Amino acid sequence: AKMRRRIALLFGIVLSYASSGKSDLEAIVKGAYKDRGLVTRKTIEVKGHGVEFLEAGHGSRVVLFCHGAAFSMNTWQWVGVLDALALANFRAIAVNLPGYGFSSKTQAGGKDHFLYDFIDALRLTGTKVCLIAASMGGTYAMPYILQHQHLVAGYVTAAGLLSKDLPPSLNVHTLFIYGDQDPRLDADSSARTHFSNSQLTIFKDAPHPCYLRDLDATNEFTALVLSFVGAPSSISTQIHAQW
Repeated sequence: AKMRRRIALLFGIVLSYASSGKSDLEAIVKGAYKDRGLVTRKTIEVKGHGVEFLEAGHGSRVVLFCHGAAFSMNTWQWVGVLDALALANFRAIAVNLPGYGFSSKTQAGGKDHFLYDFIDALRLTGTKVCLIAASMGGTYAMPYILQHQHLVAGYVTAAGLLSKDLPPSLNVHTLFIYGDQDPRLDADSSARTHFSNSQLTIFKDAPHPCYLRDLDATNEFTALVLSFVGAPSSISTQIHAQW
């Protein structure tokens, strides 16, 4: 019952935001994005079902993005973070979650196994990845973290939905990012204590998708991700991914 209430709260936030300017903010970010030709759109078969994703860069360190319910893999490209990671010699992958774009709504393993199966299809099984999740994307990232903690270099969550049954201590380096206007900032306070190596960053005057507040927010978000993964950045995070 508690989890259902949290999910209801999450989608209430998403629907409220979607009806009050989401498309306008995303349009501003999309309009400002300069395509350098670094991002490629691809599809792959995952246990008999199609999955669409964006890929940029060819580095050995992989950063995997999961979008929120009101958005898609394209959002991450327009934010500019995929290009920035590629230029820093990382391999950035943004997946369209089941039911978005050309990704099949049906996936064999469901949410609990989707990321593992996707990573396996990319022939990256056993490779450490850094996960980035926004809002609903956390429902895909958290099962992977809980089941394969040793394969997670780090986790950046922009108000990503957290699991209800967390172990007393999760030793995954985690960067929490919220907008100060997001009800989830307070709602997640107890769950955040389970992450023993974490940092909390709050965007001022920012809503649930804080990284889309304005162009300054997209630049700050990108700089935070770069610092966290160990790339040169204008911002220095207190903790970093453990490759």
